[in-house]
Amino acid sequence: MTSQRIKSPEAERPSDDEIVIREGSRNDFPDIIALDAGIAGISRPEFWHEFQEHRAATNTLIILVARRSGKIVGYAMGEVRAWPVRGPACGWIYAIGVEKENRQRRAASALMTELIERFRAQGVGTIRTMIDVDDHLLMSFLRSLGMTAGPFVELEMSIAQ
Repeated sequence: MTSQRIKSPEAERPSDDEIVIREGSRNDFPDIIALDAGIAGISRPEFWHEFQEHRAATNTLIILVARRSGKIVGYAMGEVRAWPVRGPACGWIYAIGVEKENRQRRAASALMTELIERFRAQGVGTIRTMIDVDDHLLMSFLRSLGMTAGPFVELEMSIAQ
């Protein structure tokens, strides 16, 4: 099976098995939120609405959707930032997800390829992300792309009483 990335809606109609990667629109957010809830196991509409507002205010956030047979089956979100650590700007991957039925069908790989290309177009030479240490599926996927442990360590401390 091969996937084809189609960047414009005017391009010829893809077959039902092809993945179409495009910029996510405001109208896609209900589908993205529902898909994310199915993947994460919790509904996080405020998370997505905050990023939607951030994108509208800064125009720096990249939100991509993967469509197959006209349905959103995946999403990716990232941004070029020098935050939160010292060093030159890099591409930060904030979120990536693909519905269970479409995993191992190249949707996540197509999303990452497009996200990386957009980061490169902005002059970035490194990408980073933070993931849950117990998310073995996502860890395996990111490592299969060549991602490794970076030079920073996240530290935390509970301050709840």
